[in-house]
Amino acid sequence: MSAPGSTSPIMSSAASYWLMLQRITVWAASIDVAFLLIYGALGANALALLNLASVAMYVAAWWLLRIRRNKPAVVLIWLEVVGHAAVGSLLLGWEADFHLFLLLFMPMIVLGSPQRRALAMTTLLLASYAALYAACKTWAPLSPLAPAQLEVARWFNIAVVFGLLYAVASVYRQRVRHAEQALWQLARIDALTRLANRTHFLERAAAEISRARRAGEPLTLMLADVDHFKRVNDEHGHEAGDRVLAQVARAMTAALREHDVLARWGGEEFMALLPDTDAALGRTVAERVRQAVATHPVVVDGRPITVTLSFGLASLVDGDLQAAMRAADRALYASKHTGRNRVTHADDTPQTLAA
Repeated sequence: MSAPGSTSPIMSSAASYWLMLQRITVWAASIDVAFLLIYGALGANALALLNLASVAMYVAAWWLLRIRRNKPAVVLIWLEVVGHAAVGSLLLGWEADFHLFLLLFMPMIVLGSPQRRALAMTTLLLASYAALYAACKTWAPLSPLAPAQLEVARWFNIAVVFGLLYAVASVYRQRVRHAEQALWQLARIDALTRLANRTHFLERAAAEISRARRAGEPLTLMLADVDHFKRVNDEHGHEAGDRVLAQVARAMTAALREHDVLARWGGEEFMALLPDTDAALGRTVAERVRQAVATHPVVVDGRPITVTLSFGLASLVDGDLQAAMRAADRALYASKHTGRNRVTHADDTPQTLAA
């Protein structure tokens, strides 16, 4: 059955944000280990010790995020990045490009804070950046490296900042895709039954009708309605009614074929488009679905409730879906008025019979 099934849960924006910070702490700690080794090899012992302290701070921030102490973790990350950028810039000079690490705060500020706070924090970050520049021009470098070693440090910093920005952008791209998927589901998937809704059904039906017309294949439309559904709601409550609809959807999905298109049409009505199916085969498929639903009672408060469906079928002529819908509705009306729990094809009903 090609009707949509269950989907993976969409992570909330807040949860995704804190998960991103956890990943950043791991990436940053790993980078600082590399920094420690590089500066140790270059003989910059002060910077090597600085990176050792940075690794400890990122490990602590990661642990705080794991136990959901998010605010202290964010403060620790801010202190590490600002401190690292400031000390590195003062020791090696502005040309070492440690100041670039301050720019990594921009995605966190803009996407993790309300607009007014984000604007204030961005202004504060810009002021800090300008102050660091002025300090470097006044006092740095306090512990200069040889020009060749400075170039190594500079390009390593540039590469790391590019890599981290790419990683952060990738995380947010994933969040956007998750949000798009959630919106797509809200627009096209029925939340209760997890079937296609009316809009999605019509989209898929249009594509299937076009394909069938090119291939010269027959199409059958199947309309099904839960018998005595109002009685279920009145006697057992709307929660029981929802449970009935969900189980009917599962039973119909299991009984239909992989290429059939099933949707919740509205209320207690379901509609399916059966590709490459003539009237005779349509009756066979509908009968199989009818039996599958009737033989699987829904248990409510420990009591089984037998649920049945009435069916109306119609063949699509010249791809006219609206005409087939009217004919299927007429056939369903006939099923309801001749005993329910049965399958009726529009070809077997008088044209004057109306719902």
